[in-house]
Amino acid sequence: MLLLLLLLLLLLLLLLPVRPFDGYTHNSVPPPAVWAQRNDVIFLTLNVECSEPVYKFTEDSMSFSGVGKPEGKKYELNVEFFSKINPEKVATKNIKRCIEFVIAKAEPQETYWPRLLKDKTKPHWLKVDFNRWEDEGSNDEEAPDSMDLMQMLNASQNSNKLSFDDLSDEQEGEDSDDESIPGLTDS
Repeated sequence: MLLLLLLLLLLLLLLLPVRPFDGYTHNSVPPPAVWAQRNDVIFLTLNVECSEPVYKFTEDSMSFSGVGKPEGKKYELNVEFFSKINPEKVATKNIKRCIEFVIAKAEPQETYWPRLLKDKTKPHWLKVDFNRWEDEGSNDEEAPDSMDLMQMLNASQNSNKLSFDDLSDEQEGEDSDDESIPGLTDS
């Protein structure tokens, strides 16, 4: 009888699917993310609302964990970058529905990275941020320097919110919307 139970247990173990370790705990998921780049920086946005995120950067990787609001879902991310970054030059901004990172590349490069991650397979959670994407080699003189963007990102964390109290009386006058609407005619 014991032998039969052991055989049954062994058969059950053989039939269960084996799931390879993917770097994530099985009760967490990677947050949806978008990215863009310049010659000297990477823009990475994690689209998750998280009040107390935990993240760490090394010269070739990033780890992130946090609990999303309001649903309480656990998010976790462990990635290896395509090339080296400067972990001491990372600007972060935790805004309402996302966490933005401006990550300095270790050395400015003439060509863009072909992808964000070392792994060639495209993860389902990562997409291109076309709002920030700039074609390689485009020289818009109006575009701000990437390091200026890092300074702006850090400075905006300390700035006051927009206030409508600063509007002058001239701007608060009547609009064209305030005019009466002419009557409709039957034809």
